[in-house]
Amino acid sequence: MDISKIKICIFDVNGVLIESNLANAQAMGEAFTDDPALRDQIVEQYLKLTGIDRGSKIRIIQEQVMKRPFKEKEFEQRWERVKELVHVSMSKAPLIKGCKEVLTQLGKRKITRVALSNTPRAELEKILSAQGLESYLDFIRGGGDWPKTESLGRLLREFQFEPNKCLFMGDGKGDLAAARSAGVAFVGIDPGTGEFDDEEGFEGPYKNLSEWGRQVLGMRSGGKRGG
Repeated sequence: MDISKIKICIFDVNGVLIESNLANAQAMGEAFTDDPALRDQIVEQYLKLTGIDRGSKIRIIQEQVMKRPFKEKEFEQRWERVKELVHVSMSKAPLIKGCKEVLTQLGKRKITRVALSNTPRAELEKILSAQGLESYLDFIRGGGDWPKTESLGRLLREFQFEPNKCLFMGDGKGDLAAARSAGVAFVGIDPGTGEFDDEEGFEGPYKNLSEWGRQVLGMRSGGKRGG
């Protein structure tokens, strides 16, 4: 790909900047139940729901694993409990290999660096601060109880970014769908799950940012995990 045409690089956070997908899946399980067997089912289900907003994940797990409707105020209680647990899991999870090195290199090239996550913005800012990533990013935007397609669209409108000058990096089909909807080039990140095996029309997938940095930015070293 011709990186010289890119002016804005947008990063999903879970699975792209921070290696937190499994930890977040376990947090979701803990938020729902104390039953080990049910928690395992929730973790398995969660890991299939890449690029999907938190509200949708909670509703899908309630329907497909818990198999009963929410009681009054139960959704809100689940949301708050997930919020508490995910903050801890994402703050402590390791960074993806090459994370800071790639962000630094993009900054040197005067490419605007944006974190865009389904995690609500206030939470996301605290998490990225705890991970020491705030200074490596130019803008941070979170999500809510809406799809990533809406979050990406809001971002482009807010800053009047031109889609053909943007690049979006994500690890899920929901991210790819958002990029397609917005007319933004997409780079897939997949450590080996086969998430994009039946998809076409995007760059990659790359195992991590380190691999992308070597192949696209010409970096000699993608850096150590977490650093």
